[in-house]
Amino acid sequence: MRTLWWIATMLALTALPACAANYARSGPIYAGRADAEPSMECLPDADVTDEAFTDHMHRGRELAQASFEVPDPVIPPDHTAAALSEWADAGLRNWIQQKTHAVDAARQELDLAAEENHRQRIIGGALVGLMHEDVGRIIASVPVPDDLADEPEILDAFRHVIEGQAQPYFRLARQAYRACALNAVSPEGMQHWSSFCRQRMDRLPDDGSIDDAPSDETTVEVLHD
Repeated sequence: MRTLWWIATMLALTALPACAANYARSGPIYAGRADAEPSMECLPDADVTDEAFTDHMHRGRELAQASFEVPDPVIPPDHTAAALSEWADAGLRNWIQQKTHAVDAARQELDLAAEENHRQRIIGGALVGLMHEDVGRIIASVPVPDDLADEPEILDAFRHVIEGQAQPYFRLARQAYRACALNAVSPEGMQHWSSFCRQRMDRLPDDGSIDDAPSDETTVEVLHD
């Protein structure tokens, strides 16, 4: 009886690494698209299969996908200052509210997922960066009024307002990408995420901020402002 118990115990212990190994991804790993518009499709592959992720991570990714599926606002064909101002006060404002609500819902789940393990912290940082970059990208694409071409000072002021509205989202994206890049220094199988997040961060519009985080820092707040 004692011999049978020992054999059963050894078989159980031997099976544990095999079960864990099943989570490892096989085949080539997609490195992501640092030059593509923000989406789930431009994310790199993780070094594990989906079964390795927690419920919070699965839910966070679903909600992030939903945020990218919010249709872009339709810019009016009339690009006069009056038409664009009216649109900004209605259509654009409503879109920003809808979009940020979707982003916040995803962040709540990703925050919880990031607390559960390091790999999810890396992925969560990249997702939050992409979602905020997406909002900033749309706001920054608002055209300048056609009828202000002969009013350079007013035109510059208009551009300044648009940039000022987009920069907070780009700043949040930069913070998330920086945390992702630092955290993805390890494990080795996730280091391509560090390159992806660093490249996306470098492509963001410069807001004059200084990256003073230590280059060897890997444990940082990933998703919180």
